[in-house]
This record gives sequence, structure tokens and C-alpha cells, in this order.
Amino acid sequence: MQIVEMILLMLTMVLASNIISRFLPNIAIPLIQVALGVIISIPTGLHSFELGSELFMLLFLAPLLFNDGANVDKKSLWQGRKAVLVLSIGLVFVTVGLLGWFIHWLIPNAPWAASFALAAALAPTDPVAVSALAEKVKIPNKILHTLEGESLINDASGLVSFQFAVAALLTGVFSFTTASVSFVLISLGGILVGILISFLAMQLVRWLRSLGIESNVSFLLLELLLPFGIFLVAEHFGVNGILAAVSGGIVYSFSYQKVTPEVAQLNVLSKNTWSMLSFSLNGLVFVLLGTQLPRVIRVVWENNNINNVTLIAYILSTTAILLAIRFICFCLFRNFEKTEGKTSQDILETSVLYTISGVRGTITLVSALSLPIILGDGSAFMQRELMISIAGGVIITTLILANFAMPLFAEEKEVTSDRMAHDQEIAILREVILQLKAQETPENHLAIERVITMYNDRIMTLLNSDELGDSQDRLMEHVLRWKFADTLLQVTEGAISFQTAFMHLRRLNRRLYRLTRDQKYRNNMFYGRIIRKKLRFIKFRPLSFEERRAEREYLQDSNRTYVLNHLQELEPDEYPQELVDFYFARLKQRGPNREKSSVDSVDEWLTYAIQLERDGIQDAFEQGDINRNELRVYRENLLAIENTVQYIG
Repeated sequence: MQIVEMILLMLTMVLASNIISRFLPNIAIPLIQVALGVIISIPTGLHSFELGSELFMLLFLAPLLFNDGANVDKKSLWQGRKAVLVLSIGLVFVTVGLLGWFIHWLIPNAPWAASFALAAALAPTDPVAVSALAEKVKIPNKILHTLEGESLINDASGLVSFQFAVAALLTGVFSFTTASVSFVLISLGGILVGILISFLAMQLVRWLRSLGIESNVSFLLLELLLPFGIFLVAEHFGVNGILAAVSGGIVYSFSYQKVTPEVAQLNVLSKNTWSMLSFSLNGLVFVLLGTQLPRVIRVVWENNNINNVTLIAYILSTTAILLAIRFICFCLFRNFEKTEGKTSQDILETSVLYTISGVRGTITLVSALSLPIILGDGSAFMQRELMISIAGGVIITTLILANFAMPLFAEEKEVTSDRMAHDQEIAILREVILQLKAQETPENHLAIERVITMYNDRIMTLLNSDELGDSQDRLMEHVLRWKFADTLLQVTEGAISFQTAFMHLRRLNRRLYRLTRDQKYRNNMFYGRIIRKKLRFIKFRPLSFEERRAEREYLQDSNRTYVLNHLQELEPDEYPQELVDFYFARLKQRGPNREKSSVDSVDEWLTYAIQLERDGIQDAFEQGDINRNELRVYRENLLAIENTVQYIG
């Protein structure tokens, strides 16, 4: 399979995973993406595709961690620096030591260096998985910030540990002092490279702007290329590219602190672009993980020298020790929190939540896949496939455990907060409509009616099926029945021919059946028999094309007028007013002789309505009905509406 086709197929699976997750809300998206990767790997041959660890880090981790660094809550990261450093450095090294010893005890014929290499591959948590699982459950902010900070940095310590272990495996030489000094130098060097290059990029943008060059597309391209450049330069000088990308993202985010129109426009463009890019890359990481699992597990599964039950036992015991080390760390440090007012049960539950949140991901598998095939003495590394299978099994086990266990220790994210924000938005929109109606006069009623229609459309978009209930279907059924009644009336009075009436009624009949699933509407000849029974005096006569078109247009206009009159006669509480207004406005605007309002008048009243909405948003925030983040999102959405709406006179 060509590389382009492979990428397109995996991107399609990313899109499919997002759709499937709507129907399987209890399954985290990473698990769905892994499953889709497994499904497409065998028939397409993707399981034979190998991605080197350095290429993977360049293509995936560098941009993702750069973006995470740019968006991380820097104040919270600094406040939780003790916890982040202990988890991302101290816990990684402790895990490598203890888990490496356990793996060697589990597989005695494996070299010590190989055991420590596998432990180093399993030590870092996956930043992508942490972010994805955080969308599923309501993790407390302090815990979430700690987990995010840990996952940003522990990749570096884990990868450095892995590299030293592999070097020892190939050479048979290891020096703890040399490794420690090298780790410090490599880490600090990576951080300095990221800071320096990001600072130079910021100065370049400022210099170009000082020359009068304002090209947001070019500046955005520079920003997108920046993490790749930082990583490549860092690796060229032998320092840590992961830490370089993270520090580079943190520094570059300061370029958006200056509030000017040019910076604001670039910031909006940057956020939208990175949102799409990070969504695609995050999904590709787990789809790619799924494509690799069948190959690495099948080799060991089909190996007669290794019992499959034993392999499962290796995976489960390794996972248990890995999580036990993490759990003990949090218990010893009391979750890095003040314990006043907290019971032992609270501390225990928080420790468990921290523990099961430590999901392993693709970086673990890619590291394991880079284990050497031939050892330094020229002999084959016999336990390589077994260790890769253990790594893959631990990844799946931690993903499944987090998916189903995290809701037991943290509240599941409900749509309540989003729903409350939507309810508040609907209330604001309704208030805007009331204020617009209060300003209506015979001179401006067409323009105001047009703006009110826009606001009713937005309310209909926000209202969900639970709030509307069956009102929408019932009203649509009424509309179709009114059209049917008017059609019979028109054919009875001879205004239209039998042929035109029959074809129109048959279409109405099909729509009624799709809507109600009532069997009496299933036979398309039903209304034809009614017409023949009641209107026997009507005779079939041939019609020209122009006559048929004229009759159809007349019938559509007649149906429209008939329905509009009946909508006005509805009882006030029979249907939601927005629903009635929505259908009324849509039918009225389709009329052939509708009056047109000027573009300027619609523009003027829409500007007035948007200002009313802004005032309503501010009032809701000051009264505590929405929080600061909801206020920001609402303002951004309103600005987008204001910038993209097109007026049709």
C-alpha cells in the first residue's frame, strides 16, 4: 500500500472513531482508535509497517508536545512543580530500577540490561492518552494539572533511561555516574535549545512586522514548522528533543500575550489550525498503535516455546507491579496535597485515581519496537518479541483499566455543565428576541423579522431532542396533513389537475410514512383511491410541461399559505414558540412574493442584536450564571458568527 493511501486510511479511521464514540460513550476514544487500527491492519498489510522511534517522535510527539507546552496552565505547572518533578523524574527512575529487577526475575534468561530497557519503555505515561481520558471523566483540576505536567516531562526521562539501557545491552558497559551526568546535561541542553530557537522565531516575526510584513499565513507556517525544527536541532546536538519541544512551546506561547489586532487574528488562526492538527495526530497515534499490536503479539502467541497463558500472566503481573509502584509513590507523598480535613478514604481514592490515570501508550510500544535484534556479542536477542508483546499487553491493559475504573473514582463528565451553558445561551437569545420585538415598527418589521429568524435558528440548533420531545415530529405531521387537506381542496375546486394532485399527495404520503411509520401510509395508492372515490367527475387530461410546472408552483404557494394560516391559529402552549416561529419563518421566506428588506437595515439590526447579546453574556457572567471559561468561549463563538454571517436582502 502506498504511503499516501495508508495515511488517508488511518485519517479516515480517526474520523470514524469520533463518530463511533457518540454511540459508545462508555468507551474512551483511544480504545476505539486502537480497535480500528487492529481491524484495518490485517487486510491492508499495515501491520507490516514499521515506524522508527526517532521518526515517530519527530512526526507525532514533537508537534503534540509543543502544542501541549503552549497551552499548559503555566501557573498551575509551577505551583505543582514538586509533584511534577517527583513523578516525571524520580518515579521514572524508581520504576526502571524496581520493575527492571522484577522483569529479570520473571524472565531469568533475559539480560539485565534488556529488563531495564523494557522497564524504561514502560515507565513514562502517555500524554495523549491522559488528555483523551480526561475528556471522559471529571478529574479534579489539581490532579489533571499534575498528570499533564508529568506526561510532558517523563517522556524525556524515560527515553534517556531507555537509551542508556539499550547501550548497555549492546556494549555490556554501564556507568551510573556517567548516566546521571549525561541525563542532566541532555535534559538541560534540550530545554535551552527549545527556549533559544523559540525566542529567535519570535524575534524573526517581530522583525518582519517592523518591516510592514503582515502575513498571518506565513507566520502560522513558521509556527507549525517550529516544533520539527526544534526537535531536529536538539537531536543534532545530542540533547533531548522532547524537552526541547515542550520548552519551545511554553516560550512561544508568550508571543500571544501582546494584545494587538494582528496578534489576535493570528492567535485565532493558530488555535483553529492546531486544534485540527492535534486532533488528527492524537488519533493517528492510537490507530498506528492498533496496527502494530497484531504483529508483535502474534509472533509470541504462535511461538510453541511460550505458553499463551504464561504470556497473559507476564502481562498482568508486570502491569500490577508497574501500578503498585505508582500507587505507593502517591501514598508516600500523600498525593502531594494538604491532608487537613481529608479522611484516609479520600486520600486512598485519590491515590487510586492518580494510579490508574498512568496510562501507557504509543511511546512505550515504539521504544519496545526499537529493541535491538542482535546483541553486542553477535548473538540473537531471543527475548525481544516476548518483551515487545509484554509492552503491547501492558498498554492495552492500562487503557482498559483506566477506561472502566476511572469512573469509579471520579465523576463521569456529564453534559450538565455544557447543558447549563446551552440553557443560559438559549435564555440570552430569547431575551434578545423579546427586545427586538419591542423595537418593531411597520417600517423596520421586515429587517427585524429577518434577524429574529436568525436567532430562532440558533435556538433550534441548541435545543436537543429531549427538550423538544415529540413536538417537532407532531408539528411536522400537522404541516403535512394541512398540505394534504389544501391539495384536496384545490383539486376539488378545479384549480389543479388530478395528475398534479396525485403526484403531490403521493410524495406527502411517503413523508408521512417515514415520519410516523404508520402502515396506512405505506401504500402510495391510498390517496389515489380517495381522490377517485370523491372526485369521480374529474377526468384525466394531458398537460403540457408548462402547465404542469405552473400547477406545481401554484400548489406549493397554496399549501404554504394554508399552513401559515394554521400556524397562526395554534394555541400558544401547544408547541414551543421557537419551533412554531422556525417553521413559520422558513415557509414565509420561501414565498414567491415575499417582501425584501434592504441589506443595510438588516445589517443595522443584526449589529444591534449582537450588542444586546454581548450585554446579556456579561450580565450572566457577573451574576455567576456562567464561568470565565464559558464567557470566553461564548464571546469567541459570537465573534465568529459576527465575522461570517452573510446578509441576503
